[in-house]
Order: sequence, then structure tokens, then C-alpha cells
Amino acid sequence: MIAPADISKATRLGDKTIELAMEDNPMLPLPAPPEIEALLNLPGGDKALADLLTARAKAIANAKRDPLRNGFEFDHWRDADALLHESILLIIFGGNRASKSEYAAKRIVRTAMKYPSAILMCLHESEATSIATQQKLIWKYLPPEIKTLNGKQNPVYKVKYSQIGGFTEGKLALPNRTELHFVSYKQDPGAFEGWELGATQEAVLGAWADENMPLPWLKMLLFRLASRAAKLVWTYAPVVGITSTIKEVLGKAPRTLRTRPAELLAERVNVAGLPKGHMPYIQEPLQRSSRLIYFHSDLNPFGRHYEQIKKLCEGRPGEFIEKRAYGYARDTGWHAFPNFGEWNVIKPEHIPSDGTNYMLTDPAGARNWFALWWRVVPGDPATHYIYREWPDYARYGEWATTSNNPNKLDGDPGPAQNPLGFGPEEYKRLFLREEKIIAPRPVTEFAARLMNPDVVKNAHWEAEMETLLAQHVKNPHGRARVRRSILDGEGLGDLCETIRERLIDPRAGRNQHAAEKGGTCLIDKLVAEQRNPAGEVIGPAMLFYPASGVSIDEGVSMINSLLYWDKEREMVPILNAPRLFVSEECYNTRWALENWTGRDGEHGACKDPVDLVRYGALAEFAYLSTDVLAVTGGGSY
Repeated sequence: MIAPADISKATRLGDKTIELAMEDNPMLPLPAPPEIEALLNLPGGDKALADLLTARAKAIANAKRDPLRNGFEFDHWRDADALLHESILLIIFGGNRASKSEYAAKRIVRTAMKYPSAILMCLHESEATSIATQQKLIWKYLPPEIKTLNGKQNPVYKVKYSQIGGFTEGKLALPNRTELHFVSYKQDPGAFEGWELGATQEAVLGAWADENMPLPWLKMLLFRLASRAAKLVWTYAPVVGITSTIKEVLGKAPRTLRTRPAELLAERVNVAGLPKGHMPYIQEPLQRSSRLIYFHSDLNPFGRHYEQIKKLCEGRPGEFIEKRAYGYARDTGWHAFPNFGEWNVIKPEHIPSDGTNYMLTDPAGARNWFALWWRVVPGDPATHYIYREWPDYARYGEWATTSNNPNKLDGDPGPAQNPLGFGPEEYKRLFLREEKIIAPRPVTEFAARLMNPDVVKNAHWEAEMETLLAQHVKNPHGRARVRRSILDGEGLGDLCETIRERLIDPRAGRNQHAAEKGGTCLIDKLVAEQRNPAGEVIGPAMLFYPASGVSIDEGVSMINSLLYWDKEREMVPILNAPRLFVSEECYNTRWALENWTGRDGEHGACKDPVDLVRYGALAEFAYLSTDVLAVTGGGSY
């Protein structure tokens, strides 16, 4: 083996250059000793080696001097950049020494240098931890020309940093008038109401939250970032498990988009539905404007960090390894539906079109009614799909949210519960509007052309119809319904889903006491037709049946029966798969199934969606072929 002194002598490079050039750097691998020796034996080899080592030493020196512009970047950082571009909140969970804080610090300094007059915020658990970790990294990534301003007086900028005290007053003002504010979670988030974080030029990274961010801070930040369409990066090593903030953003079952092999957990199925020996790498949380990436410890090639992690994990339980090496934490809290997961959440376009539709509703006086639409598709056994909810998240927001109060396990009421003041007449019209199938203009024009007796159908008209339907009618059930109407020569103006049966909460729908006292039950109000003084129908007749009123426990058991599959085996439709799926557009139902415990009793904020799923499971809805269907549940206007 050739010693550095021998290389220095052979290449006539100085000791300092050789020392830097020979420094271990996995991003710039050195030639192996045999390669160096072979090179020196070639004519002019000493100069070639000198040029190689000089360039390597220069690259390492530049990276140390100005890591913002010349530092090394990892592949998983580029993956994080892509996710940040497409989301509002980027969550980075990481194992120990996985470089998550390095990434965030470099990205927020890059934003600060590029965009003038921006307002940026860096948050940590306390002032002391902010100084020791976050502010230290920010200082590391500031370019040299900014560091030379340290301690100098100027009316525009303020750069005053020390390793012990961090940035004076927790503030950094750059010459381009951009400000960085260092904040502690121990402060009152309400004190920052009115702030506008980010830059005015475009949607950029406006805040970096590190470690265990409390839920009130997350909610405050998302509002403060919204006015400038700015983004938030949250870096966290979830060694304490699932917090209320994680629960709020991720839900119980984020959709896994990419996985990576896990060397330390290679011999088992680590997460249900993933390949053996793999751990999640990129996930889509319940809040779809967010993305989650796991910085696994083995992704950081520098130093001996990963070797230390491997030693730390030797002989430890799998859950410990998941947290420490892969940044993955499990929700170990009690849930009524432990088998509900990402495998139960399905894209709307993947819900089969052939099926029997049912509808359920849970009336209330002090809040909106909740409603679900349920499709049963043929099979032995049949498969069930919840394909629509009202009120839905896209238009009305959350039905329930994670509570700041740890004693409220089933959440707090969300904005979707705020009553709209509807009565039975309005709800009937609303339900029919939700069930209406609207054929887009190109499809209606095509159907009208076919119905014109003067138009000769060419040999390709069916192919043309299928192309139009695929382009303009994304819902498979609606597409099938429109296709059938076109083939039957019917008009497309009044198409509605066929609803086999409608169920209603038995307590609200059929109040026996009210009936005995001469009052009118809600079921009677719904089946009655209401007209205005002019005789026009304002409340079409709609028949509802009382749902099963058996015990809650029995209903929960029926739901769990539909959700069950053997997660130790491969998921195979019919042979080993759940039989209940929820459209990803049914956010509020999904949230309820992920979070409901039942321990808040009748006051549980997410109880209504669960009640309807319970009624559907107890009803044992069946698939009926179209020639059997004779009832649509009533309603037209």
C-alpha cells in the first residue's frame, strides 16, 4: 500500500493538499491503492494523479467553505425536492443520523438567499435545542459573504451569531431584506396571528419545523403560510411514537407510494401489504396536500453513522429498529377497526361500475346530516364499496379533527358539521343532486346525433362513443349508465343512479313516542311529497327504512368481519382480501374508520360516519342483477 507521504513525493503535491485529497468522502471515492500504483507506473502518471488529487482536494475544500453552493447532495434529497414541489406540507421522518435536518437547513437558507423580502420561520422544541441544532445548521449553510457580516452594524441587515448564544434575539436579517425568525414551541402560537410567511414572488419554503411539533402549531403555520401559498417542511424522528400531530396529518393508514429494502428487517413482512423485507419510503398521508418521505439511516453515506445504528439495533425488537433506522412509528393506540388500512382505500375510477347501490343517512338537529352511498358488486362473497359521502371534505371540510385534548379520543367537531339549516325537503333535493349523472356536452351532442333519424351511423360509431366516454366520464358507474342510455336511444338529461334501498338511523327516523302522541315521524316526512302554494314539487317523495337497531358491538364486529384479511399472506382478491373498500374521496368516512374508538360515547365527533358504516354492515346488502331491480328508493323531480 502506498502511504500519503509517498504519494506526496511522487506527485510533488504539498502535505496539506495530499491530506485533504486523501480525506474519506463517499461522494468522491478515491482510486484504490492498486489503481494509484498502476497509474504512477505509466508515463506521465504522476501528473495525472496530481491533477486528480488536486481536483478532489479542491472539491472537498469548496464544500467545506461554502456548503450551500458547493456541498454534496444525496439522491433522497432530490426525491424530497420533488415531493416538496407537489405538496404544501412535506414531512420527513428519519432514522438517527439520516440527514433530514441538514436537508431542511440547506433548503431554507437557499430560499432566504434567493428571494428578497421573504419572511421565514424555523421552529424547535425549546430555545436551547434551537440554538444547539437548528441555528447551528443555519449558520453552517450561510454563504461566506454573509458570515463576514457577523457582528457588523447596518440598518438593513442583522447578522449576529455565536455558537453558544445562536442568533441574537432569535432573528437573522439578510442584506436582501429577507428575515429568518427562530421560534420555540413553548411560545404561544396565537402570538403569530397576522404573520405572512414565505415570499411574494412564488410558492416557496416558508417554514421549517423540527422534531415534536404540537398540533396547535401545525394548524397556525398552515394558516400563516396560506396567504403567500408557501410550504412547510417538518423533520422528525418519531421515537416517541404517534403524536396527535402525526395522527392529524397522516391518519392511520397513509398510502405507500414507494418502498425500499430494509437490511436490518429483511426476513419479515414489516408493514402489511408491502413486500417482505421492505419499509415505506414515500407515502401519501390522509391530508392529500401533504407528502411523507422516510430518510432511512443507510441513505446517509457519510461517516460511520449507519454502522453505529446497526450496532445499536442488534438484538432489539423490530419496532425499535423501525424507529431508529427507518424513522417509522406505529400507532399503538386502541382503535375499533385495527384492520382498516391503506389497502381499504381505493381510487374512485377503480370502483366497479356494475353493482347494486344503497344509501344511508344519519339525521341530526344541531349539526348537518351525514350520508353515505354504498355499492355491492357481484362475487362470492360480494364486495362492498363506499363510493360517496355527504358532507364531503372537498366542499365542506373535515367532519371531525384530532383534538388537542388527549382525553377526547374521537376528535373534535370539524367545519362540515356546522348546520346549513336544511329540513327534510332540502335534504331530499340534495340527495338527488348528488345521485344525478351529468353527461358532458361532447357526450350529449354525440347522443343527440345518433338519435337523429337523418344521421347514418357509420361502422365506427361505437368506438367513437367509447373514446368520448373514456375522455369525459371518469366515474365507471356513470360511464356505464350513460353508455346504456345511449345504446337504448334514451335522452341523457335526467340520468340518475339507481338506488335499491335507503336506510336511516332508526332512532331519528322512527320515533315511536312522537307517533303515539299524534306527531309525524321523520320517515313519514321524507316519504311525503311537499309542494309549494303553486303546486310545484319542492320535496319529492323518498322512501327510507329504519336501519338495524342492534347493539353497537355487534355492528362493529360486522364491520371488522368485512375488513379482515390475513396480512401475513399475500393479498389476493376473493382468496385473501378485505371485502369493504372506501373511495379516497370519502375523506371523512376514512378518518372516522381510522380514528374512532367509541370511548367518547354518544358525543364522539366522528361517530356519525361510523354509525352509517355499521348500519350498512348489519344490513348485509346484497348484489342484485339489473333484471331483479324494481325499486329505486323513491325520488324524482
